[in-house]
Amino acid sequence: MAHELTIRENGMAEMAFTGSRSAIWHGLGQELSEDSPIDVWKVEAGMNWQVRQAPMMFMNADNEPTAVEARKILYRSDNAFQLGIVGEDYKIVQPGQVLEFFDDLTRLHGMKLSTAGTLFGGKHFWALAKTGQKIDVLPGDEVDAYVLLTTSADGTAATQARFTSTRVVCNNTLNIALAEKAKKMVKVTHHREWDATQVKIDLGLLGKSWADFTANMERLTKIAMDEKATRAFYQKIFFNPDKLAEDQALAERRIVDKLMEKAFGGIGSEMSAGTAWGALNGATELFTHWNSKRDPSQQFMDSYTGKHSNAKDKVLAGLLAMA
Repeated sequence: MAHELTIRENGMAEMAFTGSRSAIWHGLGQELSEDSPIDVWKVEAGMNWQVRQAPMMFMNADNEPTAVEARKILYRSDNAFQLGIVGEDYKIVQPGQVLEFFDDLTRLHGMKLSTAGTLFGGKHFWALAKTGQKIDVLPGDEVDAYVLLTTSADGTAATQARFTSTRVVCNNTLNIALAEKAKKMVKVTHHREWDATQVKIDLGLLGKSWADFTANMERLTKIAMDEKATRAFYQKIFFNPDKLAEDQALAERRIVDKLMEKAFGGIGSEMSAGTAWGALNGATELFTHWNSKRDPSQQFMDSYTGKHSNAKDKVLAGLLAMA
């Protein structure tokens, strides 16, 4: 599987996207128009199969097949690829259901699917949709809002729906900090039945939450942070507080140095350097495009839902607390 994106035996990559192929992290997948219906997305994203289950068996001492109590195997309906071994109460979310989550949102509420596909042979799958909400934080510095839905069929991850944002000039991603009573992420474990309607209710529409997020971003543009102040801020976030700066581990010192490079010399820094907005974008650029030598699809997932997403959230929280 190239880049851990699922590649079928016929060479088809299980991913579809809208927009420019050059913007996709590996250049693979099927290009679709923004108005393509959900059923077309299922086929072109390679998500037109089912997760099925079977008893987990072993051969006993008498060479007889015997079922393992309270365990079952999940596998793909189209090629019988084993996805995972889970408990008997595990609730399956199907690939098609991930796309169907966006059906009424795209038909009735102006959202547009952006990418969808599967990873690791189908063990993980996702769909990402642009909400239509956008703002110029600074003149020419546009940020767009998205909704991301991810899940797994191998027992390793819950189903998660979250709001994210993308800084267009450099394709940096950041979770949206929503209003106090709203949720920026809804997590549904596989011990509960998947209820798309309830998730939409829990997540809420952007509305005031998006307004609060954009207001916070605009606040950051008005806070001056020169190189000394920016470095001190990054050190506060990423250094071990029990050690002096000169005694920090090499890895932590490198992170701060790389953050400074991005904040004052990264893509779009000519618009944002010297402000808290620039300090945030130093982090979003570094932790979105962490290392070109890494597996690009794992980088994609880390950027949205993993440790690099958490690092960006820490920087944002620190800047907002300071503001």
